[in-house]
Amino acid sequence: MAAKSLTAPAVLRAAMELGVVPSEAEVSRRGEVRWESEGLTYLGWISKDAAGMLAWHMNVGDAKFGSALEKYGRMSVPIRSSSNEMPWPQAVDSLVEEFLREGLGRATQFVADRTDLCVLLSSSEDVQRGNLYAWLPVANYPARLVQALVLARDIGVHDLEFQIQRQLKQGPIRLSNGRSMDILASAKGWASRYSSALGLNIPI
Repeated sequence: MAAKSLTAPAVLRAAMELGVVPSEAEVSRRGEVRWESEGLTYLGWISKDAAGMLAWHMNVGDAKFGSALEKYGRMSVPIRSSSNEMPWPQAVDSLVEEFLREGLGRATQFVADRTDLCVLLSSSEDVQRGNLYAWLPVANYPARLVQALVLARDIGVHDLEFQIQRQLKQGPIRLSNGRSMDILASAKGWASRYSSALGLNIPI
């Protein structure tokens, strides 16, 4: 009889026991883990791909505005790694522990605070830190700039706010399909949507 593989929630509970995720975090039956800390929200999950490999994923977002922007990605950045897969384990061993510490564990430390989240959201390209990176597609750059602007104003970081406003006035950006996008025109559309969702006036 073949040994039974671990479930995704069991892998996350192991991460909790290792201190990779906080003990107060909520683990769902679907293999998701959520918690809040110092103004940031964390959503991690374990998945199995078509080849049966275990992979981790982590999104870090803003606790204050995230829930109101649920359908727009919760004002978060996806933290990823090019080495975030391993064969699906049947038990928690030293390899699994190292995989969780080096993956989810480091991903939880990627975003320092709300100001750092603002900096990441306003980046026009992926941000690499060690063996992890914030996945920041150019297609959603104007939307992220508006989110960063809201965040910068709420935090009160004026130099960052001015920098974002300059970025909004840059020329068109080139998308992966070869087409160009007008940053300011796109951003104004997103500002209107976010304004309705947040109940805030968002002047661009």
